[in-house]
Amino acid sequence: MAKNPGKTSGTSRIKFILFDAEIADDQIQSVTQAITNALRGSTPAPKRIPSTQPQFNGGNGAIEEPNEPDLFDHIDEQEADDAIPTAPKKKAQRRVASKPQVINDLDVTSDPPLSSLGTYKSNHKRYLAIAAWLHDHRNIEVIDERHIYTCYRHLNWPTNINDFAQPLRELKHKQYFEAPETGKYAINQLGLAKAKESLAA
Repeated sequence: MAKNPGKTSGTSRIKFILFDAEIADDQIQSVTQAITNALRGSTPAPKRIPSTQPQFNGGNGAIEEPNEPDLFDHIDEQEADDAIPTAPKKKAQRRVASKPQVINDLDVTSDPPLSSLGTYKSNHKRYLAIAAWLHDHRNIEVIDERHIYTCYRHLNWPTNINDFAQPLRELKHKQYFEAPETGKYAINQLGLAKAKESLAA
């Protein structure tokens, strides 16, 4: 027999009380049960822990999962309730440039008049034709978006262009224009040749 490693010194007190009573015969069993319970002491009933092991269904051998609420379902619902709704982002509005001013003293009627220009489908060809006409027949070498807009108005060409300077910048990038200063453009020899090529086409 193994020795108790704990402390063996000290005293304990035991008190045993005898029970003496006269009772009817039909009450003996209930009194006995009461004494037994008193001597046994009150012990809390063990809590039943639900089994986490899968249970087998005897019918077809399939595994039955315990029908218990999922912890993550509760967490997800709580997080969804605590989440702060974000306001939808507003779409950035595209800035539309204002129309240029008309040059009122631009001579468009002297020979050859501006109306002698041919018809062109693309804005790039129209810009080149106007710049070449101003260069050759009005001795205006440096132009800006106002010259183009004024000629568009006189020719009744569509003016639904968001930025009238953009085609000038694109033609400069293609090396058909020079830019002597910011916002000013001068058609060069490549641009003049391209304008004549477009007129003959």
